[in-house]
Amino acid sequence: MKLRFTTCISMMGLGLCLFLAACAMPPAAAGPLAPAQTPARTPPSSTPTPAVYTVSLPALQAAPLPTPRVLFINGDHTPDNGYPHSRITDNGTKPESFTRLRREVIESDLKFSADEWILTANTVISPSLLASYTAVVLGSNARVLGADEVKALTNYYNAGGSILIYADFQFGPTNWASDNRFLNPFGIEVLPDNFQPTVEISAIAGERISESPILSGVTSIQGEGISQFIVRADSLLDNKILLACTPSDRPGCILPEGDRAKVKPGDVVACVFTRENAQGGRLAGVCDRNPFHNGPGPGTDLDQASNRVFARNLFGWLTQK
Repeated sequence: MKLRFTTCISMMGLGLCLFLAACAMPPAAAGPLAPAQTPARTPPSSTPTPAVYTVSLPALQAAPLPTPRVLFINGDHTPDNGYPHSRITDNGTKPESFTRLRREVIESDLKFSADEWILTANTVISPSLLASYTAVVLGSNARVLGADEVKALTNYYNAGGSILIYADFQFGPTNWASDNRFLNPFGIEVLPDNFQPTVEISAIAGERISESPILSGVTSIQGEGISQFIVRADSLLDNKILLACTPSDRPGCILPEGDRAKVKPGDVVACVFTRENAQGGRLAGVCDRNPFHNGPGPGTDLDQASNRVFARNLFGWLTQK
């Protein structure tokens, strides 16, 4: 370092040499750090960046579908045993009651609601009565339906409503004529009670019929004193036969002579039939009410054969929209 300093004096003068000498000196020992300097603030832009806000919205959910409602239309006929049959809102102590059907099948299994409305000489089936129901059951009709009532039921079905029909002697002497005023335009006639003993009905007619959800898990249904349906030959494309009581000459299936005479060539005698339309309307007929009884007692009930499974499937099909 002394040689470099001396050469610097001789060549460039004292001032420049002193400067270079200082540059060439080794750095001083490290001392305390200087306080941190605050970086200069960048002046704001003339166009401020807009603030971004995140808003939490509740997830959108589809509105729940309304619970299907079933209306049982029952008549005010009282049989000789002194009390109306097939009620769904009585105390349930009678074997012919339908309270188990309502509580155990419709409300518990299917999660639907069921109401009862009594048809009398002074009440009328109207469009407003039917409007809020997914399915209507025509049970005990103690009088013949009027023309306006038939029109109300027909319009209800044509607009997409579902109707179930069954007949029985204990529903009153005119209930077949009442049901037929509605059924005949569809090529169907319900026959009076055949007063036959208990019978198991297991015949399934037609290749496509076994696909019906109504018969899923059903091996047979059991009834007593059945009211069978004549399905006319020219209506078989629209009316599907699910179950028939065969052969027609075995006990339980026998038709009285006068009813046999009503069956024409090509007609089918059915125990269970269904029908659908393009608007989603569904129509079903069952040849007996006994499969829906509380029991135990005369006839049959929910716990016989596949009656309970059949009932669950049937009401599920009627209310499936």
